[in-house]
Amino acid sequence: MRNMVRCFSVAGALLLIGTLAIAQGVSLPHYEGFDYPDQAILGDQAGWEAINNGDTIFVYAGSLTYPGYAASTGNKIAFDGAGKDLIMRFDSTFSGSMYYSFLMRVTSLGSLDSGYFAAFYQSSTSTTTGAPIWTRLNGTGFDIGVSTRLTAGTQTWSSGYLVGETYLIVGAYTFVGGALNDSGKLWINPAPSSFGGAEPTPTLTSTTSTEADLTSVVRFFFRQDATTKTPFLEADELRLGTSWADVVPSGGSSHVETMNNAVPQSLQLAQNFPNPFNPSTTIEFAVASTQLVTVKVHDMLGREVATLVDHTLNPGSYRTKWNAMDNPSGLYFYTVRAGNETLTRRMALVK
Repeated sequence: MRNMVRCFSVAGALLLIGTLAIAQGVSLPHYEGFDYPDQAILGDQAGWEAINNGDTIFVYAGSLTYPGYAASTGNKIAFDGAGKDLIMRFDSTFSGSMYYSFLMRVTSLGSLDSGYFAAFYQSSTSTTTGAPIWTRLNGTGFDIGVSTRLTAGTQTWSSGYLVGETYLIVGAYTFVGGALNDSGKLWINPAPSSFGGAEPTPTLTSTTSTEADLTSVVRFFFRQDATTKTPFLEADELRLGTSWADVVPSGGSSHVETMNNAVPQSLQLAQNFPNPFNPSTTIEFAVASTQLVTVKVHDMLGREVATLVDHTLNPGSYRTKWNAMDNPSGLYFYTVRAGNETLTRRMALVK
């Protein structure tokens, strides 16, 4: 009996730890490159959970690209209507703006009429929705829209989008003081000059709503609604953050993911993994104080071939990835610089 009690106690503790981990969610800013095996189930990957019934969302080989945008480090996902919704929880946001961005390509309109396929949720349990992105049929193409909430007729629309084209989508829910005046904003193919900079003028803005403003934003989700409401589409390069630069990086300062907030005594740089690698590898580092941090890659001749990170970061541990698809085999050096501290390690690209 004593052993059984001990076993139940351990099992209960593990269940509690797992529950807390799910509830906590990912830290912001967050980058999701879908760097999982071909045919992997997205809901089985860390940070994701599935709700509702029907077919799931799978990871597929290959990635989406956009001119001047940071290169992808993993694969892509594909989905359509009548299936499970995939949710990612993150640090709660109560003020300012909460952004999402991703690359999107509609591969078939199917029986699309009109519906939304991605948005924010207000809390970890409710499905109160903010800043949904919509699509609707328009001849042989489609329109893209945004609304603040889900009230019918409050969407604003942009027309002229084509099947098979890749679009850079950025959405935001912005908290505004008062009642019924928060806004949903959407950028479609923002100018490359804005990458890594300040928020430009939105393509679309929705402020009309008869529904109450959100009190917070806690979850992002991809939605597989009815077949008349979700087209067949692919998505890649998901980013979540509280600033424009968090989710729309420059082509050089691609993506940095927070691992934890433990503060090291000094700058740290781990050996990349895998190593040797082909074509992508992960680099982890830690900073001891708030600093402008860069992570750069150089070849054997000392020529800079990539800037992976160029951000002001708070104390904590981080990871970034380098996709060397367009680089030749050989030895490379990666360097992290924070203030006056610099650390360098060597890695090998083998194709």
